[in-house]
Amino acid sequence: MSTFTDSYKVPELRKKMWFTFLILSVLALLSLVPVPGIDHAGASAAIAKWGDTGVLLDVMSFKALGNVAITSLGLYPFLLASIVMQIVTIAVPKLRAIAQTGEEGTKIIQKYTRFAAVIADVVFAVLYCTGMRNHIWTNMNYWVAICLAGICLAAGAAFFGWCIELINNKGTGSGLIIVILACILRDLPGHFKDLYIKTLPLGVPAASGITFGVTAAVLALIVFVVWFNLGGKKLHILFSKRTVGMKQYGMQNQSIPLRVCQAGVMPIVYAVALLLIPAVIITLVLPEDSTNIFLLGIANYKRSVSFYILYVFFVATFAYLFSTIQFNPIEMSNQIKQNNGYIQGLRPGKPTAQYLVMLCRNLNLADAAFLIAISIVPMLLDLIPVLNGIYPVGITCLMLGGGLIELKLFMDNAISVEEEKAKAASKDKKKNKYAK
Repeated sequence: MSTFTDSYKVPELRKKMWFTFLILSVLALLSLVPVPGIDHAGASAAIAKWGDTGVLLDVMSFKALGNVAITSLGLYPFLLASIVMQIVTIAVPKLRAIAQTGEEGTKIIQKYTRFAAVIADVVFAVLYCTGMRNHIWTNMNYWVAICLAGICLAAGAAFFGWCIELINNKGTGSGLIIVILACILRDLPGHFKDLYIKTLPLGVPAASGITFGVTAAVLALIVFVVWFNLGGKKLHILFSKRTVGMKQYGMQNQSIPLRVCQAGVMPIVYAVALLLIPAVIITLVLPEDSTNIFLLGIANYKRSVSFYILYVFFVATFAYLFSTIQFNPIEMSNQIKQNNGYIQGLRPGKPTAQYLVMLCRNLNLADAAFLIAISIVPMLLDLIPVLNGIYPVGITCLMLGGGLIELKLFMDNAISVEEEKAKAASKDKKKNKYAK
């Protein structure tokens, strides 16, 4: 909490915090603006039958999907476009070369991502309108009404993605993480309220006790997630110094903190987004009275064994990939050797590289096991009829805990940068004073 209070005292960070709050407020207000051209009562009743896929899409849209609002598609099209572009950038040598050219390359990749996001917005808007074809306004031309609804939905999704980019550029940290965090926080009170209403037939004391107990358990799990995210190992690097005359040359000894959860919450976000593609498409276009067992099975993904197998595979894969991006053991070993450094007890070069690879592998294994265990255990328990409805608890706690950690790290780094700027400005002021 001290990090956030200290951040608010810094004028530049205070502006970013208020700007982020303003963007989130706009998204919350837009979740109440209805889509023109669609019968809201009928569409809302249809969305209520979308099951687990509908619940997740509703959360990712700031509750706009349930309100049949213009931002009903939420962040999902933008998220999917970002993931696809990152995978394509890694797979295509030409794009990979562009991405490695520095800031200019990053801007080009971002421009391509925007184009991909707009295409995704249009595609999902068409799918949404296809699914709502029985709930189009009857007091005007059918095609005018459905086109009006599709244009508004695509524009709302594009605006949602633009807001995420605004937070990236002018707000407090990763726009995607901030928006997901805000979506989950907005959805939480409704879940606790539903739990209380569901257990109310047992009596007010029992319903209150159960709701309080579940709340305490969720808070404890979030604390555990935060604690685990903050855990890690300090890598002590010593640098040889040489004396020339009366002076010593060489770098200062360093301690590099290696977090267990180097990848953060992004493996969960990416795995869920990719695995939901078939379920989202089928849910959007499936007729309300459909009895196709195969299609209904894909839409109700949490009942599928293949979903759990692929989920474990994707989370482990993305945990390794994101961790490698954050910390490359071979590159670190080369840098240590080039700067005449060493890790105590290890020779520079191959022994150091082998140690760092092994250390990175162990941390990745712990990270992947932690993410999978916390998220998948509630999913499996949800298969028990009595515990039906708890499947998102693990993912929610991981998102909240990991998101808060990412936000804290951003604030800490921003405070350090502002302090360095203040020191540099103070030194320049003193130099100018003495120069006069």
